[in-house]
Amino acid sequence: MSLFLEPVPMGENALWLVVPLCAAVGAAYKTIRVHHLRQLPMQILGLWAYMLVGLVALGVALYLLQHYVA
Repeated sequence: MSLFLEPVPMGENALWLVVPLCAAVGAAYKTIRVHHLRQLPMQILGLWAYMLVGLVALGVALYLLQHYVA
C-alpha cells in the first residue's frame, strides 16, 4: 500500500526507456504476424512509430485533461 502513497522515483530520463520497449514489443509482435520476411523491418518500424505516436497523443490528452478539468 505504501507504493501508492510514496512511488519509487524514476529520474528525469526514465521516460526514454519507452522507446526501446516499443521497439522490442513491435519486433516480437511483427515477427509472429508478418507473412514475408522481406517486409519485417518496415513492419516493425511502422508499428514502433504507431505506438510512439499513440503514447505521445495519450500523454498530451491526459495532461490537458488534468490541467483544464481538474
